[in-house]
Amino acid sequence: MNTHYTVIRLCLLCIAAAATLGSALAQREVLYEQYVQNPMSINPGFTGVRETFNMTAMFRRKWFNIPNSPSSQTFAADGTFASGKFGIGFQALNDQTSYFTTTGLSASFAFHLGISDDWKLGLGAQGGINVLPVSDLSFNSTNRALGSFGLGAWLRSDKLYLGISKPELLSQTFGNQAINNFYRRPLYVMAGGSYDLSEDVMMLPHILFIQEKDHKLRVDFGSRFWFNEKVGIGASYRIGGGYNSFSAKVDYLQLSAEVQVGRNVRLGYFYSTRQVEQIYTSYSGPKGIHELMLKFVPNPNGFQKY
Repeated sequence: MNTHYTVIRLCLLCIAAAATLGSALAQREVLYEQYVQNPMSINPGFTGVRETFNMTAMFRRKWFNIPNSPSSQTFAADGTFASGKFGIGFQALNDQTSYFTTTGLSASFAFHLGISDDWKLGLGAQGGINVLPVSDLSFNSTNRALGSFGLGAWLRSDKLYLGISKPELLSQTFGNQAINNFYRRPLYVMAGGSYDLSEDVMMLPHILFIQEKDHKLRVDFGSRFWFNEKVGIGASYRIGGGYNSFSAKVDYLQLSAEVQVGRNVRLGYFYSTRQVEQIYTSYSGPKGIHELMLKFVPNPNGFQKY
């Protein structure tokens, strides 16, 4: 009887650890995966690059026909002051994975300097707080607030850009909890640009390299195409190592569709084939991530490429 009780207890602890890991990782990954629509999410050096005030809100849902399926809401805003020399930004996240809810707030600051007639360099820092549930080995779950701090640089011209960043520099102490082995601080290297294929068609290719502790290199590559600066479509693909031992495969395709509604508003829909949390793998219906975007620019200074 004691043996049976011990086995059951160990199984419950494993399930709790898996759920905790999923919620902890998902919180930051939600923002990180929105880097195409919001490069500031992975690189504070991008803060203020667009040289005008921008607001972006996104809603994510992994299924619409399952109660309590993972969903999240994110908000980001940034702008400049002192004639574009300094950028300030703010990001907020509310993420619900199953019955776990995590929240995060962060602010970023960047200094922009001209290094030639064609090139500018943005040097940025970001800091904030993340609140997430953490389960211990006694099967108790409590909310825990974790500080966050990161750095980034963004080099750009009118046609090209190169960014390098580490949005999480702080190490966290979780004692003997399982999450301690899964908390990672990724390094991002991103490059891309914009090219006019014709008077009406613009191509925006990009490539992103992601290196994390104890993981193989991950690579994202893709492109967006804008037609008459009114309608945009795109696709990107990710290849590389797994997120954790509960979900080894992370290769996935993301498709995007955007429309510019007037001068101030942009709407977008994004679909990803990414696999979802292990606790839902028995679900046999349609899988994937759906995202809706609303971008508002009060006083645009031209077409917003990024």
